[in-house]
Amino acid sequence: MNGDREHMTSRPLLALVLVALLAGCSPAAEQQDPSVINTQQALDVGRRISQCARDHGYPDMADPVMEGDRLAWPGDGRDVKEQLRTLSEQVPECKAIMDEMAALGTPRSAEPPSAADMEKLKAFAKCMREHGIDGFPDPKADGTFPLVGTPLENEGKSERVLAALDACKSIYDKKIAVS
Repeated sequence: MNGDREHMTSRPLLALVLVALLAGCSPAAEQQDPSVINTQQALDVGRRISQCARDHGYPDMADPVMEGDRLAWPGDGRDVKEQLRTLSEQVPECKAIMDEMAALGTPRSAEPPSAADMEKLKAFAKCMREHGIDGFPDPKADGTFPLVGTPLENEGKSERVLAALDACKSIYDKKIAVS
């Protein structure tokens, strides 16, 4: 059960990595303000992605769930990410649905982080760097970490990232968002 709990807490990060991955698949298009995204709409599109995966060789792909205001796919993060990447590259029908998801942007709260949370996010970033994640950036003013387009975006939940996250969770134990 404890392993399940640890696995559950890593899912929001997986969701963020997946949204970043999906955003990278879309053509340059004008995106909506992410602070006003309808999370039900994101969940509906996510379910369509899962159904497309099941229809094209991944019968065990679970439907995504909302964890707070984040979309997350249950299962092993690396396997899910690889399956989605393969579908995006090889199945035009699934890529079209993923492009819809990317056009939605990243569902998140419209509330900017408090000053206290911003200090914790900065300390969290410093902790990540001190624990071997040299390129981990400081948060932007909206509280997101600018990982899109960096080597860390593709690294996902590597052993070193998981170790750093575990070491730094006492500093900031809420969900983090990437941009």
